[in-house]
Amino acid sequence: MERLSKPIDADIPLLEKSADQLGYVVPDLEQAIKGWIDQGIGPWLTVGPVVVTDNKYLERPSRPLIMFGFCQVGGVQLELSGLQHCGFCVEPHDYQRSVAQTKASGATIQQMMSFSGARFAYFSLPARAGSPMERIRLGEVAPEKANAVHNSIAGGCEIVELIEFQPRIREMFAKVAQAAATWDGKAKPVRHLIGPVAKAAIGSRLLRTMRFR
Repeated sequence: MERLSKPIDADIPLLEKSADQLGYVVPDLEQAIKGWIDQGIGPWLTVGPVVVTDNKYLERPSRPLIMFGFCQVGGVQLELSGLQHCGFCVEPHDYQRSVAQTKASGATIQQMMSFSGARFAYFSLPARAGSPMERIRLGEVAPEKANAVHNSIAGGCEIVELIEFQPRIREMFAKVAQAAATWDGKAKPVRHLIGPVAKAAIGSRLLRTMRFR
């Protein structure tokens, strides 16, 4: 993968490691998932739709209806959603410090939300930071899959997501990775991780007690 010309900003320590997740903006989740499956990348585990009540966008409360799709490719998780980003997992005891460090670097908070007992923060990067895309490390992945992922991130990424890696999120990531590791390329290419929940807050007691399928 061609390296970008701008260096990673040393003021944002998280950007010194490989991203744990790549997020893509998609207008149609079903069609987007089909496009990835056609390239041999799957299975996809979906969440929602749910109404998020614990959410702020540009510092203002909002209640979006959202759906997600997740898939693992080597060492990176792919997420189809409504905000293009690179996601970095941080341990719960390090979350507040990581948010503070990222803010102090000049990054601007775009969105903050809760999901199944964990907190998430999205930042737009200062221009000097370059793009974390150059740090992507897929590991041992079939060439056609690696090419599909590399081609999908050619435009770079200006949004960074901090993921508080609480046990329920860790469990979710593990299930996505396990599904990819055991997939035969045909059986159940789309699966529900968490099904539809009407008017439930992501992070609510209801979602925290739901079982992953």
